[in-house]
Order: sequence, then C-alpha cells, then structure tokens
Amino acid sequence: MSTTGMSPEQEKEEKPDPFARLDGRKASVAVEDGTVTVDSFEDADEALSFLENHPRSLEIAEAGSAILEDPVQLKRLVRKIDLTIAPLLAAVYFLQFLDKTTLSYTAVMGIRTDTHLKGQDYSDLSMLFYVGFLVAEFPTQYLAQHISRLGLYLGINIMIWGLILGFHAACTTFAGLAIVRTLLGIFESCVAPILILIIAMWYKKEEQGRRVSWFYVCNSLTQIFGGFVAYGVSFANTKFASWRIFYIAIGALTVVVGFLVAMFLPDSPVKAKRFTDAEKVAALLRVKDNQSGTQNARIKRDQVFETFRDPRVWLICLATMLSSIPNGGLSNFSSILLTTFGYTSQQALVLNTPSGAIGALCVLLVGYLSDKWRDRSVVMLICILPTILGAGLMIGLDPNGVPKNKAGLLAASFLTGTFGAAFMLLLAWNASNLAGHSKKVTANALTLIAFCVGNILGTQTFQAKQAPGYISGKISIIATLSALCFVVVVMRVWNDWLNRKNQRELAGMSEEVKTVLRDKMAYADQTDRTNVFFVYTH
Repeated sequence: MSTTGMSPEQEKEEKPDPFARLDGRKASVAVEDGTVTVDSFEDADEALSFLENHPRSLEIAEAGSAILEDPVQLKRLVRKIDLTIAPLLAAVYFLQFLDKTTLSYTAVMGIRTDTHLKGQDYSDLSMLFYVGFLVAEFPTQYLAQHISRLGLYLGINIMIWGLILGFHAACTTFAGLAIVRTLLGIFESCVAPILILIIAMWYKKEEQGRRVSWFYVCNSLTQIFGGFVAYGVSFANTKFASWRIFYIAIGALTVVVGFLVAMFLPDSPVKAKRFTDAEKVAALLRVKDNQSGTQNARIKRDQVFETFRDPRVWLICLATMLSSIPNGGLSNFSSILLTTFGYTSQQALVLNTPSGAIGALCVLLVGYLSDKWRDRSVVMLICILPTILGAGLMIGLDPNGVPKNKAGLLAASFLTGTFGAAFMLLLAWNASNLAGHSKKVTANALTLIAFCVGNILGTQTFQAKQAPGYISGKISIIATLSALCFVVVVMRVWNDWLNRKNQRELAGMSEEVKTVLRDKMAYADQTDRTNVFFVYTH
C-alpha cells in the first residue's frame, strides 16, 4: 500500500526522471528539414529503454554523473572498458587474420604437393575464402542485429571456424580444400563489422582510431607469430605432414578463444555483466556526444535504403576495394614472393616476420596520430606511399623473375607492410562517420563485401603463368593504391562539406532548441544524415 496516498501510477508520474532530457518520446522537437527524435522505445536505441525504465533511475543517474565528474573514477572506468574489450577484440582479430592466411604459410610447407594442386588451384583456394565471406556478409550481419547478442554470436562463429580450420588437416584434394576454405570465409565474415560496432558503442570519436589500431595491429603480429610457428613446425619429422599439424594446432587455439569471447565479451554497454548500473550509465553518457548510440534490434528499412543512397558509403566501399586488391595478393603470396627473390622456403617463413613488425608499428602509430590530429585522411595517405614505393622497387629489382638485388628486394617487401593501416583507418572512419544502427550494419556489410571483392581480384592478379616474376600483381599494387589516394582526398572534401552544411542549419536554431534537440537525438537511433548535430571526421 502506498504511504503517500497516491496510486502507483500517480507515484510513477511524480517520480523525478533524471533522463527525461534524452527521451525523444517526450516533447518531441522538429526542425525545418523534418528531423524528429523518436516515437517509441522500439524505434529508439536500446540505451534509452535501459535509462528510462530502470527502477533506480535517480540513484544510478547520480552515481553515473559522479563517475564522469571525478577524473580518477573516470580514468578507472575507461581502463576497465579497455581491459574488458581490447584484449578479446585483439585475440579475435589476431586469429581471424592468422586463420585465413594459414594457406600462405602451408604453401611452402608441402600442402600444394600433398593435395595435388596444379596451375591456378592455389589462387582459386585463396579466392574461395572471400567468395564464402561475400555470400554470408549481409545475412550474418542482419542476423547478429536481430539477435542483439554480439559477444555470444561472435564467439559461436569463432568456435565453428576453429573446427573448420582443423578439418583442413584431413584434406587430400583440391575439392576438399575448396569446401573448407569456403566455409571458413562464411563463418569469419561476421568479425570486422561486429568489432567496429563494439568500438563505436564504447568509445568517443577521438578515441576510436587508437582502439581500432589495438586490434587491427594483430594482422601484423600474426605475420610474426605465424611465421615462427610455421618455421618450427616445418622441422617436424613425423609421418603426419607438418602443415596438417599446423592446421590442427591453430584450429584448437581458435576454439578456445571463441569460448572465451562467448563468455566474456559484453554485447553492449547496457548488457555488460561485469559493469555496475552506475558504470553503464557513465559509459553511455560519456559517448553521448558521438550522436551514434549503441544498438537497436529492429532492422529499419528506411535506414537500409538511405545507406544505398549515400554516396559516402560507396566511396568507402571503393576505397576499401582498392586497398584490398594488394592485400589479397600479398597476404597469400608474400611467402612465395620471398622464394622468388632467392630465399629458401624455411627462410621465407622467418623473413615474413620483420614485415609484420613494421606493419605493427605502422598501425599503432597511425591509430595514435589519427586520434591526436583528429585527421584520418592525411594519416592514411602517409601510410599508403611506402607500399607504392616498395612495389615499384620489386618491379625495378626483379623485372622478369631474375633478382638483381636480393637485399633490396627484401627491403622492398618490408615496405609493403605499411599499407594495411589504411584499411584500419577506413574501419575507424565507419565507426566515426555513421549513425543509425541499421545504417551502420548495412554500411559495414557493404564495406566488407568490397573488402571481399578486392581480395578476390587481388588473388587473381598474381598469375601462376607469370611466375616467378608475377609482374601483373606488382603493377596492380601501384595502380590501386595510387587510385586510393585520390578517393581518400574526395572523401575528406565531402565530409568537410557535410559539416559546413550542418553548421549552417544549426546557425538558424535558438540555443534552447539546440540544447533540447541535441540530447533527444543522442539515443533516438537516427542516421547521421538526419541528425544536424552529427560531426563527421575527415
């Protein structure tokens, strides 16, 4: 029985609502271009429902605000987020890149001979991974959105592809390898888009470049780890082929990591079990000014259609494809190229590792500078140019498959490790420059489809009939990365133009309207193009 003499409904109405300013269902505000907030919790970001429906909303609002106002507590919260999110994302990306490039290591460990690969068979196997990846991209992303349990969904996919990786060891023909390579691509297709969504949920825009670099650096670290492991396994003197041992070992490791991800990676700030409700509130309010929210399980057709109509999304896709063509070639042919420079197969496995170290340093530096300078495009151009130089040197020092300078060619191969940071920044660009959960999911899926197309094309630029010179593969690196530089400049100009357009619209609003609308748009799950408060990074 109520002690105040009011009914429960009246008490609820009288209860102070500390998050009312974020609730777009109340006193909805419209501006001249038709931008509105939100009609229901179903349409809004999941964060709004958590904040508004919490039974202790006033208590957690005060506790969350106290965390944000205390530099010591805020620093502790960010550290907790980093320690909860970053190691698991890094482990996932480390294994994803290692697992899909195992074919490159085993190519010099005897798999081509043992499975009777001929002519373009090896290139076709490299391509089939990306075919599976491409076909599954949209279904897996929309399924992940509908389930709205990103950590669990990701972990299950990782465990499945770990098993598939182990099945590689049982293959004796091209047909068997073709099946497992395609399945590997299908179950790995969910990774990058989910990692980008998680980064966007937890971090401010000016923090995202560095955090993306923390997991993307694992692409380069796998070259070090995989090269040494493959080198060690290559000395195994057993009846069981060394490449089969390699697949089983890496597959088992992948299954273990997948289990850890399913158990410990938070699905979102709202569903983070290791965080108190006050910490969840602080984490949500800390990134409120991103104007991009966390997630919404409902697939919104208007946001999907907007994605396909947004020229910036297609520019990102074009840039991704251009950066992926060299990746498709180099990630699968790097060890083979080193053997054409005059090194033995075992030496090639070890000599891949310095390139990984250079790539790792480049990724971390690029991520740091892009956040510090708040500039993605200039930093992207800086990391592309050395790879163009490296490919040029490969052509000049080995024009017809006859190495003129063995040391110079090795140095050129090391230079080609820098361009991977460009794709990392494209992922960070998506995290920072998109809003509306369905739009983010769709744009990320399109980006990864472009990634697949580029990698498929890349595997075909290295033609077996051109061995050992592989001249078309080297020329394609120079051509695609030069075109990428032009597209990056266009994207920078476009984003700056959109920011100026939003500023002109805001100039026509009163300060009161701007204050009210800015808060109500934060968790309304609106797209970047319908939110005048959204700021694009360049």
